[in-house]
Amino acid sequence: MRYRPKNLRDENPEVLNQLAKYNPYIARVYDYPELLLPHPTTENFQELWARKIKDNLGDAFPGKVHIEIGCGSSRYLIKWALENSQDFFIGFELRYKRLVLAAKKIQKQNIQNIILLRERGEFLEEYLTHNSIDCLHINFPDPWSKKGRRKHRIFNLDFLKMMHRLFVPFGEIFFKTDHLEYFQSTAELIGNSRNFQIVDFTSDLHQSPFAEHNIKTEFELLFQSKGNPPIGFLRAKHIPE
Repeated sequence: MRYRPKNLRDENPEVLNQLAKYNPYIARVYDYPELLLPHPTTENFQELWARKIKDNLGDAFPGKVHIEIGCGSSRYLIKWALENSQDFFIGFELRYKRLVLAAKKIQKQNIQNIILLRERGEFLEEYLTHNSIDCLHINFPDPWSKKGRRKHRIFNLDFLKMMHRLFVPFGEIFFKTDHLEYFQSTAELIGNSRNFQIVDFTSDLHQSPFAEHNIKTEFELLFQSKGNPPIGFLRAKHIPE
C-alpha cells in the first residue's frame, strides 16, 4: 500500500498550525472543499465528481473528460474549461501554493467544471474508471535531466499502458516541454507504442502552425521574458485494439 499524507486538519490541527506558520498554503488548501481535494481518496473524489456533474452539467453528461497532470496555478486548465464548458476538467498538482492560487482563480470566475486534486499523475487509475478519459494534458513536467533520475519521468511504458486502459477510443494526449531531449525520447516512446499514434509534432511550437491555437501556460509566459526557447509539442491519439 502506498503512502498517503495525513489529513492534519482533522487528525492533528496543532501540527497543521505550526506548519502553516512557515507555509500558510498548507492550511489554505482546505478552504475550497467543493473544488479542491487536499487528501483525495477514491471515495471523496467520486462523491465530489458525481455532485459536480449532477449540479452543473446534468445527469446526461454529454461532454469529454480532460486530465491535466501538473496543472500549476491553472492558467491553461482554466482557459480550456472556459472554452469547453460542456466538458469536465480534473487538475493534478502537488504544490500547495499553486493549488491555492488555482482554486482562488477558479472560484472567483465561478467555473463549475473543474476539480483539483493534490495528487501524483501516476495514480490516476485510483480515481478514474477504464475507458473514461478523453484528453490528457501534460505541460512542462519535471524532465529529471540526469540519466540516473530519468526513471522518475511521468512518461514511461507503464504510464502508457495505464493510459491505454483509461482512455476512450481515440482519446488524445497533448504534451509540451522546453526540454528537447525529454521531448524526443517521449515522442519515440509514444511512436513505438502500438496503442498510440502521433498526429501533430513540432520541435518549435511558437514558430509552428500550431501556435495559433496554443494556450500558453504560466511557464510559457515566463519563457517570453527569456528569449522564447524552443518548445516541443505533440498531440497523439489512442488507438483502440
